Parts: sequence; C-alpha cells; structure tokens
Amino acid sequence: MFERGETATPDGLGGRVKTVLVWAGRVLALLWIALSLLLAAMSLVGSGPQIVDLATTETVFGIWSVLAVLDVLFALAAILGVGVALVRRKLLLALLFSLVAWPVGFVIEASRCDYPACRSMAWAALPAWTGDWSIRLRPVTDPREAENIASAALDKVVSGYSAYYPKRFDDHWIVPTINGDGWPGPSAVRIDTRTAATRFVPCPADRMLCGMERPVMSQAGQVFSNARWGLSMSFPAGRAVCIARPYEEARRDEARGFYAMIRDADTPCDIVDPSRTLGLEALTARTVTEARQEPCKPLSPARLKAFGGAAPGFAGRQSVACEEVTEDQIAVSVFAFAEPGSGAPTTLYEAWVLTDPAHLPEDAREFETFLRTARLPPPSR
Repeated sequence: MFERGETATPDGLGGRVKTVLVWAGRVLALLWIALSLLLAAMSLVGSGPQIVDLATTETVFGIWSVLAVLDVLFALAAILGVGVALVRRKLLLALLFSLVAWPVGFVIEASRCDYPACRSMAWAALPAWTGDWSIRLRPVTDPREAENIASAALDKVVSGYSAYYPKRFDDHWIVPTINGDGWPGPSAVRIDTRTAATRFVPCPADRMLCGMERPVMSQAGQVFSNARWGLSMSFPAGRAVCIARPYEEARRDEARGFYAMIRDADTPCDIVDPSRTLGLEALTARTVTEARQEPCKPLSPARLKAFGGAAPGFAGRQSVACEEVTEDQIAVSVFAFAEPGSGAPTTLYEAWVLTDPAHLPEDAREFETFLRTARLPPPSR
C-alpha cells in the first residue's frame, strides 16, 4: 500500500496543471478583451466624428452613415457590457460582450478595401448595390456637392463629359458639361435642390457660362468697355482678351473688367498659366489689403527705374501701386477708388501687369500707356 504522503504527489501535480491552464485561459481572455476594447475605442474615434457631421452638416444618409452609426453603437455596447461584466467578475460574460466590437468594423474594412490581400474578406463586404442607397437629409446648397452629383450622373451614362461651374437658381442647380478642350457639352445636368434628382437639360447660355470662355484677339485701337462698372480700355494689338470675373462661386458669371494675355487665342480663358498679362477690373474687395490678402508692398528701386523713376498710376486719379515679385515673375498692381456719387457704387479698381525680368522694361511702357488710356468712373465732385 502507498503511504499517505505518496498518494498526494500525482493529485497535486494535476491540480497545479489545472490551475496553470485556468490562469492561462484567464490571461488570454483578458488580452482578447483588452484588444477588443482597443478596437472599440478606435471605432468611436473613427466613426464618432461621422455621427457628429451627420447630425450637423451631412446632407445624405447613406450606407456608410448606417455603418458609422452601427459601428459606434456596437463599440459602446462592447465597452459598457465588458465594463459591467468585469465589475461583477463574470469573465465569460465580458468575453462574450467583447466579441460585439468586431463585426461592424470587419464589414467596413471588407467593403472599402480594394487591395488583392482583401479578397479573403470579400464574403463580409456589402453588395455593390448598397452603395446607391441613400436618404436625403438636407437640400443641396454647396456647389461642390452639386458638382459631385452632376459628375455621378455623367459617369452613369458614360458621357465622356465633365461637370463645370455649377450655378444655383431658385429651386435647382444647373451644372454645364465640357469636354477635355473646355467646349460645352450637348446638355447640362439639372439638380433638384430639395431631392437631388438629376436630369439632362439644355444649358441656359443667356444666364450662365456653359463652357470655358474663348478669348478675343485685340485689334489696334479697339476699345473694350463694361457699362455696369463704367470701365473702358484698349490693349496692344494681337493680345488674347478675356473677361475678368470674380473668384466667388456666387458671382463668377459677373463681368467686372477685361485682361489681355500674350498667348494662343485657342487657349481657353479659364486655363491659368504665367502668360504676360495686362488687365483692369472692378473688385469685390473693399480695401487694397483685402484685395491682395496681404499689405501692399511699394515698388522697389529696380521696378521704379523701369517705370521712369515714378510709381505708375491712373491719369488724374489718386492711386496706390504695389508689387509682388518671385524668382521668374513680376506683378505690378495699381489701385484706385470710385467714390460715392460717381454713378457707380463705392468700388475698388485694379489695373495690373504680369511680366518677367526680361520683358519688364517693354511691358512697363505698355502698362503706362494702358493706364493713360483706361477710363474709370469719374470721381465725385
């Protein structure tokens, strides 16, 4: 027979193994729970702002909004459930709650990942048709959203045209279409402001730009005038002349002056490049600093020398001349006000020349001639 002390050895070893396994299981469970809580916290950080945007600014409630809401709800459920279970020392229940943190995030990643490595998760991805589902929360008020809606409508019919410069009317948007050369397409996209429903319509060319504007080649002595702002000017012959328009979305159909470039007449006015330019326009800004978005920099001695030692200005008008110089470009602007009582609103006018160091003397002389012949509304008496 075994002595009493001898029978305890095997049972003691088995008990210790069991204890080690139990604690190992608990540690693994706690590590899994910690990882799940980290994932839940990341879901709150990642999807939480989308919920805020959805409540404040988003205009459409779509499938990604649904996933964001579910992601936040599941993350909160996991965090709260795990917390309550651990307080009650129910590790198995905490482990079960931790699993809630995973499904929605997995669906999100599987649906938006397009790398070859993601093919193994394809079974969890949402069907393609769900991307078209949405409920409109707010009307279309942003030009960028209108342009995106129009682009989606064009892509759907594979038109080969692009959306260009949306314009809002009373209850709808009109978004013209253009080809790769900037010529207007056969139709525009009409977007209902309230529902965002789209249809193709003729572009109202009498009310808005329906494609990239083409310049007019100036002739000797030709006068370009703008009655609305009381402007008239002449450019050297052979310049490509375009209408100056504001950058603001709501005003970019408004003609406020003209500018002339030394470049090919077939290049659309909207294409921006460092062409040598002369121009004059009425600004929407009310001060020189606002117009330049920085304080005026008076002409340096080198630029003054090109203008004969004196800053350029409008004939018979108090003017302010500023310069902006980079390594290969020189821009000189001359500002003047139209005062109240002159037949025009209180307006700031700007004439400018864009040149380079090699052509500064030549363009400075042409700019002085341009300023002498340009006409602004007369000052008040």
